[in-house]
Amino acid sequence: MQNREQGICIHVYRAPKAACRSCALRRPCAPPQVRPAWVRSIGGSEEPAATLAFKAKMATPEAQEIYAQRSRIAEFPHAWIKERCGLRQFRCRGRLKATLEAMWAALSYNLTRWFALKRRSNLAEPALTFA
Repeated sequence: MQNREQGICIHVYRAPKAACRSCALRRPCAPPQVRPAWVRSIGGSEEPAATLAFKAKMATPEAQEIYAQRSRIAEFPHAWIKERCGLRQFRCRGRLKATLEAMWAALSYNLTRWFALKRRSNLAEPALTFA
């Protein structure tokens, strides 16, 4: 039996009761405490190569240092959009409509930030005087 969940391939091997006596995987398949109700199945997962490469890359100190910056850069906009725009869940169905709703929230955040930065730069400039 084979299940696919989020790109991970999970293999579940099952055998008839007669195969248990000679099986090398009998102990992990049916531990002594549950032998009266033997499940007679054992599983294993297989991740895609891209996932394994990503996990290996993220285990390096350089990647962890870069990822630590995420909280300073990305977490505030996410929190602002959730709180100010009320975008805790989408109000519509479908990928296109949800994408549009997320784009409107991102645009409103970007415009608010742009106006705040513009106002700050105008306050920092000295007033022009004409003689």
